[in-house]
Amino acid sequence: MKRIALLAVACAAVASLAQARPDPARERPDPDADHDGKVTLAEFKASHAEREAHMFARLDTNKDGKITQAEFDAGRQRAEAAGRGRPAGAGHGGGIFARLDTDKDGAISKAEMEAMTVQRFKMADTNNDGWLSKGELLMMRQKMRGPSPSQ
Repeated sequence: MKRIALLAVACAAVASLAQARPDPARERPDPDADHDGKVTLAEFKASHAEREAHMFARLDTNKDGKITQAEFDAGRQRAEAAGRGRPAGAGHGGGIFARLDTDKDGAISKAEMEAMTVQRFKMADTNNDGWLSKGELLMMRQKMRGPSPSQ
């Protein structure tokens, strides 16, 4: 009887660990390419470049080199339907497009998207030393996720 109880506890523990494990396809690569404990702007940009290029290509549905508000909204709806995005108004709210469209021409260019990466780095570098520590990266990721549903 004790063996059955221990086996049940072990199975439950393994099952909970399997559910808690993040999806490897959605994990971000370690931005600290040289593993010195510091993430420089160059490392940060390089770690985001492929993901941004993929996201830009997915959102720019007419392939004209810019993302319109309609394309952005459609992409957000597709992500929400697939369980990958936040509902409009959650976390960052609907102002993300306006923040990315820095020249206010009604579209997001690749340059504007790349500039947002630099801006995120600067905002995350809370002590302004020109590099991100593990703590600063963790804080940035927590802020980007937004408040948990229980808050």
